[in-house]
Amino acid sequence: MSSMVLDGAAPRSRASDPVTSVEAGRSADLTGSQDAVFSWFEIKPEWTQSELERAMRFSSWSPSRIRSAVSELQAMGLVETTGKTRETKYGRQARVYRAVKAVSR
Repeated sequence: MSSMVLDGAAPRSRASDPVTSVEAGRSADLTGSQDAVFSWFEIKPEWTQSELERAMRFSSWSPSRIRSAVSELQAMGLVETTGKTRETKYGRQARVYRAVKAVSR
């Protein structure tokens, strides 16, 4: 995402975003969503992003926040890809993720 910039506050936002979008991004509970996603790896050891989205569909997290949380957990070294893929409901292949280790956050 080359259009993303960091203006000194988290989370990231695009330079072209209106003030309201930047404020909304800053109000996101990143740690809460990351903890919520990570906890599902205790229930089942391996997930695709779409499987997590489906499992968490009744949570307060949007599908895009769930996908972002998986990517953030991967960047933190808490989640990794297994090298396997599974077919999505659309017939495409999706990466399978697993927790690297149980970590108190």
